[in-house]
Amino acid sequence: STAPPVPLRFDVGDRVTCKVEEGWTPGMVINTQYRDEGVHGGRIVPYEIKLDMGDIVYAPCDNDLFVKKKLRFEVGDRVECLADDGWMAGIVKETDYFENCRMAPYQVELDTGDDVFVNLDSDSHIKESSAPLVCRGEINGMVHVMSKMMIYNQEYGTAEKMLQERVTMIRSKIKSNVQHKHVNSWRVDMSNFLCYLSEVHQATGSLHEMRAALDEALELIEISQDKSKSHRLLNVTSKLATHAALTSDKYAALLFSEEAIILARETTGGHDSFRLGLMMFQCGKLNVACDDRERGLEQMSEGLEILTRLYGRDNKHIKLMAKDHLKTANAIFLEGEE
Repeated sequence: STAPPVPLRFDVGDRVTCKVEEGWTPGMVINTQYRDEGVHGGRIVPYEIKLDMGDIVYAPCDNDLFVKKKLRFEVGDRVECLADDGWMAGIVKETDYFENCRMAPYQVELDTGDDVFVNLDSDSHIKESSAPLVCRGEINGMVHVMSKMMIYNQEYGTAEKMLQERVTMIRSKIKSNVQHKHVNSWRVDMSNFLCYLSEVHQATGSLHEMRAALDEALELIEISQDKSKSHRLLNVTSKLATHAALTSDKYAALLFSEEAIILARETTGGHDSFRLGLMMFQCGKLNVACDDRERGLEQMSEGLEILTRLYGRDNKHIKLMAKDHLKTANAIFLEGEE
């Protein structure tokens, strides 16, 4: 006898969020156990989902890698969460926070400046807060959110002013309170703000200032001890690779890219990720440009394989990358023939 089918986690009408090409996107389940000859070779898929943007997508498997319950709060929301000292108010800093092979629904920055991780999206762990906001300049979480929004909206002048003010204040705070119990969390915030500042400098073409901000962020990260250290080190190293590429220093770009790949493997626990796949592919192209062609082609192939496993061979971006890989391989072969 055959085993009974495993029940699905969601029903028609349930609100979910789906992993699509653009990232995690909210939508609603409109069919379960869906079958269409034009979808995944005609095999049954757990869910047919209509995204809020209007597109129809299909979840190939019923697990959190492809579809999961829509979270109740978004980045920037004012919440109260259950911390070691009881219920405390703060701002949602990140959602679907991944660390040490575990996913937490929320990372929340408390009004005290400390970060906490909320492991369950329920009222027993996190709920809406009516507590009044402290002055924006005193809440690092709000500065995180506001600066990201400004950079996204290309409000670079306003973002730079706010970030510079915050960095200057924290730098002075650390200098005069080296033994303070929160000094490490101040270093974490300052390194993050410096990374955002480097993005502003990159966008405005201020490459010297971009490098200075990244160097200072790197120094702070190296002396800090916190759970997010490897993630922040990866972000800075990736940006240093970008800076090197923008200043036409391909060998420095290669060095930072190779280091970033090692860090990316550590932070994902060896699992496939878009970031790792793209970094592998781009690092391969750098190795080819630096005349290590065999390693370059191997990295391009590995990066392409990771992205293909995540998004499928029919994805238009994967097809373009496959053509790029083939073109590079053919060019190297023809040079060898000569």
